Amino acid sequence: MKPVYVVGYGMIDSLGNNPKDCFEKMLDNKDYSSDIPELKAENAKVFRGAIFNPNDCIIPKEFDIKMLRTLTNAQKMMLHSVDAALKMSNLPHHYDVATLLSTVSNDTEFLDELYLPTKNNKRVNPRKSANRIPDMGCSHISSHYKFMGLSAATFASCSTGLVTIDYGMRLVDEYEYVIVGGSDAGCFPMAIKYFNTLGAVGNYSMPFDNDRTGFLMGDGCGVLILQSEAMVKKYGSKIFAKLYPCGMASDALDMTSPANDGRGARISMSKATKDIGEIDFVCAHATSTPVGDPIEYETVVSFLGEKPIWAPKSKIGHTLGAAGVLECIYAILSMQKGTIPHIQNLKSASCDTKNILVRENLTTNKKVLRTLNNSFGFGGKCMSQVIEVNKE
Repeated sequence: MKPVYVVGYGMIDSLGNNPKDCFEKMLDNKDYSSDIPELKAENAKVFRGAIFNPNDCIIPKEFDIKMLRTLTNAQKMMLHSVDAALKMSNLPHHYDVATLLSTVSNDTEFLDELYLPTKNNKRVNPRKSANRIPDMGCSHISSHYKFMGLSAATFASCSTGLVTIDYGMRLVDEYEYVIVGGSDAGCFPMAIKYFNTLGAVGNYSMPFDNDRTGFLMGDGCGVLILQSEAMVKKYGSKIFAKLYPCGMASDALDMTSPANDGRGARISMSKATKDIGEIDFVCAHATSTPVGDPIEYETVVSFLGEKPIWAPKSKIGHTLGAAGVLECIYAILSMQKGTIPHIQNLKSASCDTKNILVRENLTTNKKVLRTLNNSFGFGGKCMSQVIEVNKE
């Protein structure tokens, strides 16, 4: 598979609703997480999240108001991010466009509201019931913009975002352009409680830190507009980044824990970096879980050597199906600006034997930069991808 080009992107998360604001806040030393009122009132053990501001979600003016009232937050963030990405790309409308937008938690957003009435044969809003379907978000996008290419979603646990990017890259030769993205608004009680039963969540995101207790849930959506080289030339599109083919693998071991020897991660990184030049930085999956972070660190070091490692989740939490795409966008922004963000809340990390975790914002004047982006999910799913930005 040939490299594919990013010609537009859009985003929203707990830091803001546009690339400029999000990246500026990624660089500062502030904590943007907050309490989830319902969980705080219950005196729940885990009660915080990296929550997006619903007022930041800009919906296209022509979107059906009645339908809008029944959308999940994940779907609203998709509308915002797709519209922003399309405007950045400055591409003309075309019907021959594929829409691939994925989510992990969308089906449970309305669970409290709909479950008992549905179980007891009471009337519920049929649109809300339909909007629980994970792939309904991409259907709304294709319907609103009249895109008549494939409309689909993928599901691969926390690797969902990169799997969606990979799927879209395989389709670019068939379409004028392909829209790929991930969106999850997991900062609601049922999602937090679910992951708490697995012992996976905590109140603060502290990747690699000795005091980490689990990942902080985060809301967010990231969207990319992808084109093949031929379509870039046809439209004269501005290139923001080059995406190399993803490396894919599985630990083939456990439902939740990664393999101690990092077997799947090593394979995915090996495939992703094959026949590619020097890797400058690693955008780690780094969820802040006690078991996962040191395994990823040791695997990266043993495979790539002493490359600077940073972790966007330290600021925005774990955005589930959006993570791989949002982290791709943050990697693009970091290379464009020549500044790699620090890892928030990192005070003491005994695993950092090579002193390569980015503790202070790191600058570089190099013109061509490559970042290896990792996404690892439950069930041993491992995805890695090299992102290249050429500032020349």
